[in-house]
Amino acid sequence: MSVKPMLAVMGMLAGVGVAGVVRPAATPQAQVAEQPARAETCWLKVSGMTCAGCEVAVRMAAKSVDGVTDVVVSHKTGRADVTYDPAKTTPSAIAKAITDGSGFKADVDSRKDQ
Repeated sequence: MSVKPMLAVMGMLAGVGVAGVVRPAATPQAQVAEQPARAETCWLKVSGMTCAGCEVAVRMAAKSVDGVTDVVVSHKTGRADVTYDPAKTTPSAIAKAITDGSGFKADVDSRKDQ
């Protein structure tokens, strides 16, 4: 293979044309579609947690809910901060899933700072 065709192939792989023009990368539609339109955060009181294992159980129960994108749990504060898509779920549904799925009682807390 001569140098010029080889450079053309290498340039296409790198997203640069033979003339050195940079082409914009295509945005995969799947990534765009999976991002929530607007995320909200709810704060849940979770009673009975005593260790990091308890936190994992609560996190897994919350993440099993369709629309939940992030969960931060602390057994020290007895709290779970859950980021979710309000088009897919509600704080009450997340609290119920935690209570049913982890064995720890979860209640919606409207106050963020405690």
